Amino acid sequence: MASVVRSSKFRHVYGTAYKRDECFENLRVALSAWDTNYVTANPKYVAVNWNAGGGGAFSVVPHRLAGKLQSEWPLFSAHAGAVLDTAFSPFDDDVIASGAEDHKAMVWRVPADLEEREENVTQPLAVLGGHGRKVGHVVWNPAAEGVLAVSSSDATVRVWDVQRAQERQALGGFKDAVLSVAWSHDGSLLAATCRDKRLRIFDARAGAVVQEGPGHTGVKGSRVVWLGAEPRLATTGFSRGSMREVFLWDAGDLSKPMSRLDLDMSSGMLMPFYDAGTSMLYVAGKGDGNIRYYEYADDKLYYLSEYQSPEPQSGLGAMPKRGVDVAKCETMRLYKVSSDSLVEPISFRVPRKAETFQPDIYPPAPAGRPAVSADDYFAGKTAAPLVVDMATIYRDGPLVVGAGAGTSAPEPVAATASTAPAAVEKPAAVEKPAAVEKPAAVEKPAAAVKPAAAVKPAAAEPAADPAELARLRNELERLQGALADAQRMASSAEAREKEAVERSAQQAAASEQAVRRLQEQLSAASTADGQLGAAEARVRAAEQTAQALRAELDRALGEAGEYKAQLAQAAAKAQEHEGRAAGLQKELLAAVSAANALALAAEKAVDSLQH
Repeated sequence: MASVVRSSKFRHVYGTAYKRDECFENLRVALSAWDTNYVTANPKYVAVNWNAGGGGAFSVVPHRLAGKLQSEWPLFSAHAGAVLDTAFSPFDDDVIASGAEDHKAMVWRVPADLEEREENVTQPLAVLGGHGRKVGHVVWNPAAEGVLAVSSSDATVRVWDVQRAQERQALGGFKDAVLSVAWSHDGSLLAATCRDKRLRIFDARAGAVVQEGPGHTGVKGSRVVWLGAEPRLATTGFSRGSMREVFLWDAGDLSKPMSRLDLDMSSGMLMPFYDAGTSMLYVAGKGDGNIRYYEYADDKLYYLSEYQSPEPQSGLGAMPKRGVDVAKCETMRLYKVSSDSLVEPISFRVPRKAETFQPDIYPPAPAGRPAVSADDYFAGKTAAPLVVDMATIYRDGPLVVGAGAGTSAPEPVAATASTAPAAVEKPAAVEKPAAVEKPAAVEKPAAAVKPAAAVKPAAAEPAADPAELARLRNELERLQGALADAQRMASSAEAREKEAVERSAQQAAASEQAVRRLQEQLSAASTADGQLGAAEARVRAAEQTAQALRAELDRALGEAGEYKAQLAQAAAKAQEHEGRAAGLQKELLAAVSAANALALAAEKAVDSLQH
């Protein structure tokens, strides 16, 4: 039967690696045993987990500095353990979250003088603690401002209001470490895979499980991703026989997957990335050089093609849609960790000859503006992400958002008519500078010198009468005396602060020693985890070998039985031949005896004739 080629505008999408001088070189990527992407990107920067030796760090590099990175590049280093995951804020390209082995997540602002700095960035905007074990994933809510999900191997996921550094919900019920988390399109639900081989969907605000079902049966890691605004999920993982597979799920019923794709028997964990604009799912395996991509349509995943490379990837990060090159018909850009020193961009494009904007492959995309504030979100308000017309990105280039984005950013529009109120309320909600000014509140000690502002009445001296002038002078003397007292108090407070700092430094040194000991223990535990995974792989390989040997033994035993039967038949025939031979021998002896008798008789006859 002849096969029918399915029609699709994305059937000929192809991937192209950037030239070497456009890649990021001279890095020190930390390739830990924990399943993470190692790299993340936005239209302004690329960030990688950094191999910093003691403690933990990551690096943020502007795109325009692609090439060989200078050796003394500043790092973001406040974690006491290795950094395992990073994620840029979807609403401010200068804000990034990190999670590490020190049980903490941190939120940072990339300083404006990053390229000129000689020292590391050591002061995060917020420190989010509370976990009992290492933090493996940090994921921003796609619709609500400043809402961050943090997962840990202590079998919990915590939802944070970052602006207040306040934990708003703790999601539990896991029987083992959480392996992957993903927000739904409007940020109301949170899906998670777990080492207990279960797939769960939570109401992130109520903390309740709304759906739960069996996931992949293999012992290795699995991941989950939502398919845009559709109530569908895709998961990647392993079967019990170590077959790599992709499942498609109905978010309303996790009792069994809607469909299943079996890929191959490779050992590398699969990393899924979904592009809602093209309905394409990209699947790449760690340790592979290939990236498969599928189109989601009619509740099925249709295979399109595959990008192949001789260089395997250790991790991948995806560029948000507002950062792709629309003029070149680029639909996806992935950042591939090719080695511990190289990150290579890979561009996926639709082959089009026209040089004008292509609206059929570029529907509106997330605009990088929050649809609801954190307060409204936790109060129960839900809204789809605000979107931007991709024609503006075709005209103006990648859309950078946040405090450093300038004033030329296009206005977002509501995704659907039902979310129009959110789009109307957005200008009030997008007071991003207010959210950003929170760190400036740390500088409020400077506001304590505000008595100097009270000196301003002296500027009115030329217009005052003598009595008023005398009164103002007395008031000025009083204020100056108060200022002197305040300065003395400040000096005393400064001395006490120095003493406190010294005590804190001593305590910090002791804590640092304790942290180093814990870090060594955690490192040993991580190594043990990796060795355990390798041992499990060897055990599975040994089981497969044993099964093959058992089959070979059974076959050999069968052949041996056949040989024994044939041998018995041969022995019976040999005995029969021996009996026949004995009879023939007797007959031969009798014939010889008869011949001898005849010869003797003949001799006697001859003798008698002679005589």
